[in-house]
Amino acid sequence: MATVTAISTKGGGGGKATLEYICRDDKTENGRWITALNCTLPTAYDEFRNTKNLYKKPGGIQYYHFVQSHPKGYDISPELAHKIALEFADKAFSQFECVVATHTDAYHIHSHIVFNSVSFEDGHKYHSNKFTLNGLRELSDEICIKYGVSILDKPDLKRQTNGITTGEYRTAMKGQSWKMDLMNTIDLAMRQAKSRELFCRLMKNKGYSVRWEEHRKYITYTCPNGMKCRDNRLHEDRYRKEKMQHEFEIRRNEASLARERRESIRHKSGNARIRQQLESIDSFEQADSGYATGNTIISGRAVAEGRYELSAEPDRTENRIGNSRTEADTQGADLTGWETERAILFADEAARRIQARADHKALESSHSFAGGLGDIACGLGALGEMTEDEPVEDNHYPVSDRKTLAEEIRKKEELGMKM
Repeated sequence: MATVTAISTKGGGGGKATLEYICRDDKTENGRWITALNCTLPTAYDEFRNTKNLYKKPGGIQYYHFVQSHPKGYDISPELAHKIALEFADKAFSQFECVVATHTDAYHIHSHIVFNSVSFEDGHKYHSNKFTLNGLRELSDEICIKYGVSILDKPDLKRQTNGITTGEYRTAMKGQSWKMDLMNTIDLAMRQAKSRELFCRLMKNKGYSVRWEEHRKYITYTCPNGMKCRDNRLHEDRYRKEKMQHEFEIRRNEASLARERRESIRHKSGNARIRQQLESIDSFEQADSGYATGNTIISGRAVAEGRYELSAEPDRTENRIGNSRTEADTQGADLTGWETERAILFADEAARRIQARADHKALESSHSFAGGLGDIACGLGALGEMTEDEPVEDNHYPVSDRKTLAEEIRKKEELGMKM
């Protein structure tokens, strides 16, 4: 499913800015997926220039830039994608100084290949046209097949029209792409919003107007610079209205199921003393730290630590809801493209609840309670606060620990407890 695209280098200078862009830490996992071929990475640009001067060919095209892309949703590791790109570059441009950088920050893994326009071996210049591009695509296909990676059918090559254009790559390198900024803002909002209403409010706080109406086919965004953009112009299907609506429906169902779990445990606690209640609600910490996404379970702790570890377990959500669709029907049907952002959202909520329980336990151990009815009332109140689900529109925002503790002390003093 990988394809090779030529990026125009007209007006790109000598290639220094391009090399700096493709080697950015935030795109390559702190430089983990960068490799220099026939040159040294820190001095690659200088070596490009020295080779051209050596063979007295400093003019014309200074460098060439290709991208080997794997489409969104295709399951390929950064390590394998980088390995394939390296073998491709080594075979295609073996006589040129070359830098290969695999980017993992986008929704499809892709590798940038930038190489000198003049050969370090004999000084001949590289020439690129549609015929050489077809040859490069065939070589890429051969390498992908060798490693068991699917390739695009020939007709599909011409239908790839929703990818990032060469012009957008250039503006992204200059930090001027308002469309890239819009996509990044949407991504951040989707890590915080449980509902469409909150999503629109978060976007508005960032200066973006969102026109999302039931009778309209598209979501229309108005950016701070006045530019307007429909969801179908954002390159990825996950930004489409139907995908985002389905995502918020999934989040609503997930929140409802989590609330039912906590309510069930709360009722089982009965009138037990506060220590027993606090210990009992720890039993759903494990349930809160893992969330179903599609046909996998994402570990909330892994998400919080930046490790998106997926274990191939059956989707328990489908069974709870009572959906009768077969596994074949559901594979891919519930995938919206927002699974990672959803896991981050729920992991943050779980972390807040766990912290709240820890704060209440610390408060209980540091003070002697009056006992009796006041003790039980306090315990039930604490349990209610810790297990209460957040509003659908996320109107509640956590306050600082100091304010929380002060409020708890005030409530207990009103009940006549000695503090």
